[in-house]
Amino acid sequence: MEAVLTHLTNILELLAVSQTDRVSEWDRHTTLRAFQWAEYCEQLHSRFQSNPAVRSVLEAALSDTNRRLRETLPSCSPVMFSELAQCQHMLLVHLLRNPSAPNSVIRMLFPDPKTAAQESLFDQNSLITCKSAFNLLCRTSDGTSSAGLQAEAVVRGTLLGDLLNSLLSRTGNDEYARTLLDSMLLDSAGKPESLYDVIAAALLSPDDETSGVTRRCVLAWLREREGGLSEVCRSLSPGICAVLSRQSPEFKQAYWGVLKQWASCLEFDVLESLWVPTSDEPVTFMKLTDRFKDLLNSGPPLKEETEAELKTLKREAGDFHVKGLCIWTDIIIQLKL
Repeated sequence: MEAVLTHLTNILELLAVSQTDRVSEWDRHTTLRAFQWAEYCEQLHSRFQSNPAVRSVLEAALSDTNRRLRETLPSCSPVMFSELAQCQHMLLVHLLRNPSAPNSVIRMLFPDPKTAAQESLFDQNSLITCKSAFNLLCRTSDGTSSAGLQAEAVVRGTLLGDLLNSLLSRTGNDEYARTLLDSMLLDSAGKPESLYDVIAAALLSPDDETSGVTRRCVLAWLREREGGLSEVCRSLSPGICAVLSRQSPEFKQAYWGVLKQWASCLEFDVLESLWVPTSDEPVTFMKLTDRFKDLLNSGPPLKEETEAELKTLKREAGDFHVKGLCIWTDIIIQLKL
């Protein structure tokens, strides 16, 4: 057990160093060894997670090491026992986010498809994010994707989506996924708009069972933050929100909820003969209408669903036909439906 505790301490120190400029000294051999130790760490978790006696000893050692590392490297993130199951992912994220990581190390994360199978530097499941991002970079020539997002946001979103997919494919990792999103928000340094483009790209991942779980997790995380979902939708262009709504039923329902909330913050000014905001929500009647216009221009079935929803809202509000009595009536008039 003493040897195991020593190895565990070494692994936490390795993860801490991977977040500092000391990583600039790493070479291919160091990086390979680092991922081998990270894999060993995951095996420790798998072996002892159901052993209360051993687990308590490991958790105590983690606590002591985290405290010591905080004193030496205040910026390093503490590691909990549950996170040991994702040690390779943590190391991967640290390296990708560390500007001091040498180019030679970064190239190891983007293996040549012709030689990757033979080299097999470390867990290929961990590398799928890097491969997809690398392929996307190679295909992108004008800096934007078909959804209108910047290439950098698409690459980072692809990485985030694949990491979350991998995390959530194992039961009990929901909290770890939220922690990852929280850390990215913290790293956005008061400018969450750039993160919202990344989140949008992550939500645009291929539609399968795993991706559906990831989308629900991300949307739940946004709802947990006060005004989070509204902030994301306001930050993203109407076109991107329409693309997300067409691809993701979960996002479509969430987006509809935000649009209704924005509409409730407008009231009709009789003197000015227009709808004006009644709160700090900066969405105007024309901006709201433009968002519905993009949904209508998205083609079937989203076009028909949007028309039906608007008419249902108008009917539920009293089915008025006079301007100024019902915002849904005026939106329908403006859209010439």
